[in-house]
Amino acid sequence: MRVLITGAGLIGSHVAAELSSRGDEVTFFDVVAKPDYIRHVTGKDLPLIRGDICDLAALMDAFLTVKPECVIHLAASVGESNIPNVYGGFQVNLVATLNVAEAVRLAGVRRLVHASTQAVYQDADPGELLREDSPVDGRGRVYNASKLACEHVLRTFAAKQAFELVMLRFAGVYGYRAVAGGPGVAVQEAVWAAMAGEEAVLNAYETVDFVYVKDLADGIARAVHTAPLSHDVYNLGSGALTTLEDVEAALHAIFPDIRLRRGTLTPKRPQMDISRARDELGYAPEYKLEAGLRDYIAELNRE
Repeated sequence: MRVLITGAGLIGSHVAAELSSRGDEVTFFDVVAKPDYIRHVTGKDLPLIRGDICDLAALMDAFLTVKPECVIHLAASVGESNIPNVYGGFQVNLVATLNVAEAVRLAGVRRLVHASTQAVYQDADPGELLREDSPVDGRGRVYNASKLACEHVLRTFAAKQAFELVMLRFAGVYGYRAVAGGPGVAVQEAVWAAMAGEEAVLNAYETVDFVYVKDLADGIARAVHTAPLSHDVYNLGSGALTTLEDVEAALHAIFPDIRLRRGTLTPKRPQMDISRARDELGYAPEYKLEAGLRDYIAELNRE
């Protein structure tokens, strides 16, 4: 299958590696992609078209060149801290997503896979499971609201224009070097500090659903290839709730001499229910937290 991926960072590069291993033809569309990073993750020099998702004409040129059967839309400003102003945040995360949907329509792409997030869910008791039909809310944040708005807009757009749509709500992702925002940043920074022999400060969530990027990439690849799809939204998480104590225990197991202290803590977030993705996509995360961190460290060591 010919697949075009917007965004060649952490998730995009690992999805490309997974799809390439299945025999798919993958092309990236990204304005600031790093070929060395892509090569490290995928082991290949995959085609890369440089362009901005805010530029509909550039998107259309790419779509007409590649002629993708499926588009995976990952490019976005991730996390509230990476959005300098309200207007710019909505331009990149909402208006540019509309550009992608329009390019999908005009180019006759069969399926659009859109990256959503666990951040669309409203605040809930940490003991609850977040299911795809749980209440959603932008919670007064540009990132959350833009991702929630994308879901509403894309669902309407796909219904009117008759292309297949699947929206994947990601848990907090961690993995090789390119975590751009969200809860994975704290884990990444702690690993880097420990490897450098420095004190690691955990500015982290008290509880959160973490998923290793290789598991997430497998779930996205399954959403690309599963047909027919019974639903248009799926949670992709780890299948477990990670506590701050779990993170500390994993780091101590890997780095027995680590100097570790708690910094600024974010209130508890609930676990995502991944039973729909398990049942309908065959999604089965393999990496527990310590195993994921060890694999991540192995990736750093082979640089």
